[in-house]
Amino acid sequence: MGLFLFTIIACTGEPPKIGVVDVVKAINESNEGKKANAEVNDLVKARQAALKNKAETVEKLKKGLEREPSKAKKEEFNKAAVAYQKSVAAADEEVKKKAAELRKVVVEHVRKVLDTIGQEEKFVLILTNENVGYSQKSIDITDKVIKKYNELERGK
Repeated sequence: MGLFLFTIIACTGEPPKIGVVDVVKAINESNEGKKANAEVNDLVKARQAALKNKAETVEKLKKGLEREPSKAKKEEFNKAAVAYQKSVAAADEEVKKKAAELRKVVVEHVRKVLDTIGQEEKFVLILTNENVGYSQKSIDITDKVIKKYNELERGK
């Protein structure tokens, strides 16, 4: 990496323009990212509300089983508990899938914004903060990325 930078400086006479971006922050603080997070949160709340009734049913059956431990009550409780667990797993999977879909769209848009900023401002390299052990705050372009992203989204 050092040799690469030295070569660029030697050829151009000026230091290379390097930026660092916090992609997670850009996703979470962009308007589209906030909408995506709100959509996922709404889905979570809806699934929790739907599961609440099933959880209450399982709890009632459990209490009934404690009062009357018959084989029929055990079977009814077991069926309800298994159905509840399957519903929880299905809801969890649905939420994960939706979150991944929405995140993928936002990440693609952030990458396009990075390409635009990189070309317009003649960056040699833009890294994510996950790939950098240390960087000066002065090369952090996250806020610029968020601003540009929101501007582009308004223009659509």
